[in-house]
Parts: sequence; C-alpha cells; structure tokens
Amino acid sequence: MIELNDISFSYTDDQPVLNNISFSLEKGDTVGVVGVSGCGKSTLLRIIASILPSGDSHKLGGKVQIEGRSPDEYRKTGNLSFMFQEATLMPNLTVEQNIELPLNVRGVKNSSKTVDLLKTVGLGQFSDYLPKQLSGGMKTRVALARSFITEPELLLLDEPFSALDIAWKSKLYNELEDLKNLHSTTVILVTHDIQEALLLCDKIIVLKSSGQIMGKEVIQSDMPVEERVLHVSDYLEEVYSRHYIPIQKLIMDDGTSSPTGNNRILKSEVNETVDSVHNR
Repeated sequence: MIELNDISFSYTDDQPVLNNISFSLEKGDTVGVVGVSGCGKSTLLRIIASILPSGDSHKLGGKVQIEGRSPDEYRKTGNLSFMFQEATLMPNLTVEQNIELPLNVRGVKNSSKTVDLLKTVGLGQFSDYLPKQLSGGMKTRVALARSFITEPELLLLDEPFSALDIAWKSKLYNELEDLKNLHSTTVILVTHDIQEALLLCDKIIVLKSSGQIMGKEVIQSDMPVEERVLHVSDYLEEVYSRHYIPIQKLIMDDGTSSPTGNNRILKSEVNETVDSVHNR
C-alpha cells in the first residue's frame, strides 16, 4: 500500500532530519515507529500525510507513493486520517458534531455511522457534551472516533495516547483495534513507548537520532491485540528477549541522549511493571 524510497528531509541546509528512509507497508499492517526524541518520527508522518509546514529552506528528497499516488494526491481522496497527540477538538462543537466534522467538510451526512462510532468508543450518552465537559481520555476517544468517520484506508497516529493513564490506554488500544479491523485500515503509530508499540503493532521501525532506520522488527506472536492487552504480563514476557530487548538496546545505544550504566531497564523491573498493570 505504501512505498517510501530514499526519503531525506531537512528544515534548513544544516539541519537534516531524515536520511535515506526506505520501507514498504501492506494493506492492514500496523507499524510502530520508535526512537529518541528529535529523530524525525513526527516529521516522517507529516511527509506521508503531505502536511509539512511551508518553508523556502525545506528540502525533501526521495519518493513516497500511497496506492500508486503521491501523498498530496492520496490525502485529497479522503482515505487518510491523522490523529495528533492533542485531541484538537473544536471547542464550540458537541461530541457528535466533532466526530461528524470531516463528513460535513465534504458535504456528507451519515447519522447512523456517527451513532455506531459513539457506541464503539463508549460515548453514546455524551453526544451533546462540549469538549470542556470531557475528561482527557474522553477527548481522545472522540478524536479516535472522528479519525474513523470517513472509514480511512490509512491512519497516522502521532503519540495520541501518551498523556493517558494505563486504564484509559488499555481501553483505547482495544477500541483502535476494533475500528481498524472493521475497516481494514493500515496504521502507522509514532510512539516513545516500546511496550505500546509491542502491544499494538505487527512491525516496528527504529529510527536513529540522525534520521536513519537502524532496526526493523517483525513481531512474532500469535496473540491478537485484545489478548495482548488483557494478558499484558504474559505477552511481554513472551516477546521480552526476542523483541523488547533488541529495540531497547538500539534506542539506548543511540548517541546523544542515550541512558547508560545504572539507568538501563532490567528484566526484573519490567516484570514488576507489567505485573502491576496486569493486576489493575
């Protein structure tokens, strides 16, 4: 579905962000992108979505194709949704109106689809609420429902769950998976959280601080996402040596901001964390 060939990008001549990024995704894949802060994860999403801020000094090289189209052409088909770290809801619109906004922009009305999505994210009784009346988790659920109102082929997620506690995250992980399966959506998730990437993704790409790909992991597990979330301790124990450690090591060994020595995460500490989550 998606082909990236030798993508390079810089905001200025002396500020390279991405260097020779190449990978391809099949329809229905869920791919995580991890790496240290500033390695170009969010910029990569914006290149795929063709929503980079304008700038005379920006330099973009290489080629991106989505279903045989350029990112700009593909975005205009309406088959792409982008979910940001902030919910970015319109403050003067109700929950229902915020979810329907992408359809209204197109001049389309589909109340039944809105009702179905409200039920899926558990907000049916809050349809008339304004964003100021919602908790952070509820706002994220509205944004998730809005992302799926157009039944997108491609969903780009830029750390949308980072500010939520583990209980909300677990619920939204399952809701995301339900919606993804319902619409056969391809998902690219940018996250700082290796555990989150392992729970949600089929493949994980590790970016280096210099903006290069320094690792790719194909997750080997027969557990569906719902089972991974429900039995998180067992699942993380299964993938710990095979995937968690290699990804963590790549990130920790990466240059400038890498933790060293006594700061490294030990297996016993991970087990304590996941046991705590499981017990909740």
